[in-house]
Amino acid sequence: MGGIPDVVVERHPLRRLIRFEAYGILFILAGLFGSLLSGGSLNPIVGIFLIFVAASSAFGFVINDISDIALDARGHKPRNPLADGSLSCRTAKLVSAILLAVSVACMALLPGDLLVLELATLFVFITYSFWIEVKNIAGLDLVYHALFPALYGWLGYVLFHPLDLSGIVYVILLGIFGAVGELGNEIRDLEKDRYVRKNTVVLIGERRGFILTLLLLVLALAMITGYSLLQPGFLWLLPFVPFGAFLIHPVIKAMNDAEYHSRFVDIINSRAIILAGAMLLTYGFAHMIGWF
Repeated sequence: MGGIPDVVVERHPLRRLIRFEAYGILFILAGLFGSLLSGGSLNPIVGIFLIFVAASSAFGFVINDISDIALDARGHKPRNPLADGSLSCRTAKLVSAILLAVSVACMALLPGDLLVLELATLFVFITYSFWIEVKNIAGLDLVYHALFPALYGWLGYVLFHPLDLSGIVYVILLGIFGAVGELGNEIRDLEKDRYVRKNTVVLIGERRGFILTLLLLVLALAMITGYSLLQPGFLWLLPFVPFGAFLIHPVIKAMNDAEYHSRFVDIINSRAIILAGAMLLTYGFAHMIGWF
């Protein structure tokens, strides 16, 4: 799963463990945008749902770090605070239990018809790191990482409206970007992983991993372009497509600069947060003034 940039390793160990800045914000934006896209409005139920998103995703990150202690301890300046001894495993287990309890409490307060998807979300996070350990299974690791944001977007959408064509396209797009995130993580950690893991990038190699990442990004941008042109009410998406270059550029740079490997994933994440936030604000403003 995701990490944090080397330049923020000195942050509080608990903050490093939860890694909210790395992916939590993107997951919240995915769920919130799904709710608004389906015609929902900001209300207490959405607030509870977003707490579920934040707590359950943080739970997933914490148990992933617990499962990776031995491997991460081999690296120089590990991102995992359990691997460098700045946080105890006992504390991490307590934090994970609290986050799981918060997630379950939110599930009890949300509509019952979301329960299957909520349980699927927790199942995916748990089996990514434990039991099945999908992070070590080439191909399935991409599917699982695609499900992380896709399930949150799906939950946000069906919170107000049954899944329709727009919802399906949205969930698929989130899945593509989730798979891109996994490929980036695996490329960055290849030297550490190649002798102990059998994930996708270990199997296909670094260069092919970069090429697959670029193909997925281009596919996502092509889908956004096509849908904005063909589906009434989505033309507002079109001006954002060129900004996809800001997501592609770090991948190309990392292909040609080995020293950039440790940073390009976090740069993509930061730019994706800015882009997603801008799209969300644009959609909210346009909806508020009655453009659609």
